[in-house]
Amino acid sequence: MKETEKFKGKSSAKKILINVGSILILVLAAISFIFIPAMVQSAGNEIPPFGYYDKKPIEYKQGSYFTNLVQMYSDQVGSANVQNAYFDIFNSAFTGSVLNIAFSSAVEKSGYVVPAPQVDRAMLPYFYDTNGVYSPKIFNDTPDSTKIELRNAMEDNLIFQRYTEDVFGSQTEKLGTYTMYGLKSPSAEKNFVSMMDTNKRGFSLASFSLLDYPDTEVAKWGESNKDLFTRYDMSVISVADATTAETVLGRIKNNELVFEDAVTEYSTNYYSGTDGKLTSAYKHQLQNILTDATSLTALQNLPAGQISEVMQTQNGYAIFKNNTAPTPADMTDADTLAAVRSYMSANEKGIIEDYFLNIAKDFWTAASTSSFAEACTQFNITPVDIPPFALNYGNSPVLTSLQAADGSMVNAEQNENFLKTIFSMKLNEISSPMVLNDNVVVLQYTQEDNTVSAENTASTFAMYSTYFDQSSVQNSIMSSDKLENNFLQVFYKYIMGF
Repeated sequence: MKETEKFKGKSSAKKILINVGSILILVLAAISFIFIPAMVQSAGNEIPPFGYYDKKPIEYKQGSYFTNLVQMYSDQVGSANVQNAYFDIFNSAFTGSVLNIAFSSAVEKSGYVVPAPQVDRAMLPYFYDTNGVYSPKIFNDTPDSTKIELRNAMEDNLIFQRYTEDVFGSQTEKLGTYTMYGLKSPSAEKNFVSMMDTNKRGFSLASFSLLDYPDTEVAKWGESNKDLFTRYDMSVISVADATTAETVLGRIKNNELVFEDAVTEYSTNYYSGTDGKLTSAYKHQLQNILTDATSLTALQNLPAGQISEVMQTQNGYAIFKNNTAPTPADMTDADTLAAVRSYMSANEKGIIEDYFLNIAKDFWTAASTSSFAEACTQFNITPVDIPPFALNYGNSPVLTSLQAADGSMVNAEQNENFLKTIFSMKLNEISSPMVLNDNVVVLQYTQEDNTVSAENTASTFAMYSTYFDQSSVQNSIMSSDKLENNFLQVFYKYIMGF
């Protein structure tokens, strides 16, 4: 027997699984395509079910659907970066197993039984020779156990297929141009969606990045708030509870151990490195570590070389040692200036936004007086052209989407106020400055496009409506009360050994 013929017989059940898996669009999309070796369950270390659907277990054991699906995905993906793939492969196989139980159970409860001749016809190609002709020799040389396995797997596949075809439509059978079976979309719905793709608008964009906030402005604000950036040279012992903290402090005061040894013996190093040196050493950072102003004042007044009392922190308790006198903020120091900028970006972002909003208002005035292009030249801005797109919240793939040609536009399609503003403008109108992400933007409505390709929209709608149907069904089943999901616990404990 040729090696190709031998292989065909032995791999038949796996091919069926591939057919079953093809419907699971979201599952297959999540897989990292690499190899994972078959894991052998050791004696005395039985792996519990990864979960249950409708009280039916999803088990990782020899011959189970879940195990076969894991192996199928493993065979698909090759041999590189194996450890990074464990989670994706097992999680995808788990989802596929849940859907298989749900789909098959629904069909079985309907009373449907796969006709034996249909199973026979479906099995036939697995005994073709290399010329695509049925080979009695391949059939006779195939062990009966393999034939039984193939028949059972094929019957399960046809039950699964019955559900997917009835709900989503056949992938192979058509009546003229119409897909057999499945939910149908009326022509009026397709026309309605096509009309949603009219009134497409294109824009010119000018953006001012908040990241370009000048160092001079940072330094000016820092000078007005220098106290926040006083830097303290301290060491700290951090522990989980007050009792331990008091014990440590008592031992230090009784000269039973020195502060540095206490760091090694007791500290969780939550606020320090292993050497005990405080890592968040600016005053504003100390404010966030401590739970009350009294403790902060006491710490600020702690003499050099002295040790504090036990202080409550946001993550337990701590004992501080003041190593040297604090260092006043110096706005000519690059590290201090970077610390001020970071603080402003996190806590005083409105000041930065106002700075660029004022510049953008001047830009708007210049653009309204002369032209958008001339204003861009005057303000040394390179305008960005945004191709026409429909009013499409969330960038549904069924409609023309906003293309983020500039970093300032990332996720703009999910900003309701932004979309309302630009789709309320008149042609050639210039918008008022708007804050968008880490930018202040001004747009001019430059292009109007009311054309629509009904044919393209209809084909796109047909493709994505099936995808949306499958996605909705999968999400519904995976969030069903019928599902007991123990995947994470079992995977990390028994597969990864955590």
